[in-house]
Amino acid sequence: MNRARCDQTPAWGALKSIYLASGKGFDLRTAFAADADRFKTFSQAAPHVFADLSKNLIDAPVEQVLLDLARQSGLEQHRDAMFAGDKINNTENRAVMHWLLRNPPLAQIQKARPAIDSVADELAAVHTTLEAMLAYATAVRADGQITDVVNIGIGGSDLGPQMAVLALDEFVTPGKRFHFVSNVDGHELASVLRKVKVDSTLFLIASKTFTTIETMTNANSAKAWFAAQGGTDVARHFAALTTNVVAANAFGISTTFGFWDWVGGRYSVWSAIGLPLAIAIGAAGFKAFLAGAHDMDEHFRTAPLAQNLPVRLGLLDVWYRNFHGFTSRSVAPYHSALKRYPAYLQQLEMESNGKVSMHWAKACPLAARRRCGASPVPMGSTPIFRCCTRAPTWCRWNLLR
Repeated sequence: MNRARCDQTPAWGALKSIYLASGKGFDLRTAFAADADRFKTFSQAAPHVFADLSKNLIDAPVEQVLLDLARQSGLEQHRDAMFAGDKINNTENRAVMHWLLRNPPLAQIQKARPAIDSVADELAAVHTTLEAMLAYATAVRADGQITDVVNIGIGGSDLGPQMAVLALDEFVTPGKRFHFVSNVDGHELASVLRKVKVDSTLFLIASKTFTTIETMTNANSAKAWFAAQGGTDVARHFAALTTNVVAANAFGISTTFGFWDWVGGRYSVWSAIGLPLAIAIGAAGFKAFLAGAHDMDEHFRTAPLAQNLPVRLGLLDVWYRNFHGFTSRSVAPYHSALKRYPAYLQQLEMESNGKVSMHWAKACPLAARRRCGASPVPMGSTPIFRCCTRAPTWCRWNLLR
């Protein structure tokens, strides 16, 4: 798909002019005093979320030009191509369909979406895998002998399920403890193994290729510990989240759940990688988790740009990074259960947007992303908040409740 470079659109030039004329010296106190409806104008409810954007350095004219930038850059067409199953990842010639993992059965048919013809087979495969994974999760939940679940992965195979299990701790089944191991230095795994018993532990090996060095090093160490402790039934105490069934079988694992090359690791918590979460909160809870995300997918897919929360938030990043020069963002959860959300978001944003070349393989002449640094409140309040207030060109922050 041919797209205009955003920095070569009329809107980009207009934003430069606005920034120099008024954006650089924008004062929030003055903006609130001049507009009694500012909070109403820049607040928005979206599925399961309420966002207050009124404390940002924008006014209505700025946001309007940012929306013009999105249109002139072909954002709507590119979004629609993603939901149609087109291969918008042209580096690897792949579709980008993590959203399909969150689709309920027949959702697209019920909404008469034209894309159903191109993704129907994948949707059927998604639900076949989902139901098998949830059946396994239900069996583990009912197995009183299994008291500890150890997830061994790295990147999205660790951060996604770990973040979600901690965030939804209120709904986690009693009698089961969940552990996450990603560090290859051995200390993290050793610390977990000191807390568990061989006959009551289930190990989940999360690696799409079953060759990830860090994950397989820890997996082999866990298997060696299992054998040294007298364990013999690897098939019962190990399962794999992988597409390399042959390698998993050679390891001794007979229970495997796969996923697809159109699922990036940073989005994989919605796939079989979410098995620890499914065990923790149950099949109904996991389906509710998927349904909530699907609601936001539909909001992003159908809402006009001016009322589209993901679009508005993304455009704020463009405004801050490329015009104000803010290089970082601080994300500060106020709820302790969200303590791993910043790490998850850091990988999601920086791996997605931390690029130095354009999609046509030329060097990127503009800033594609901001660094995302974060810590839960109050632990992060002193170092991060002071840095943001004393070095205002370094970051803007988001407070999550």
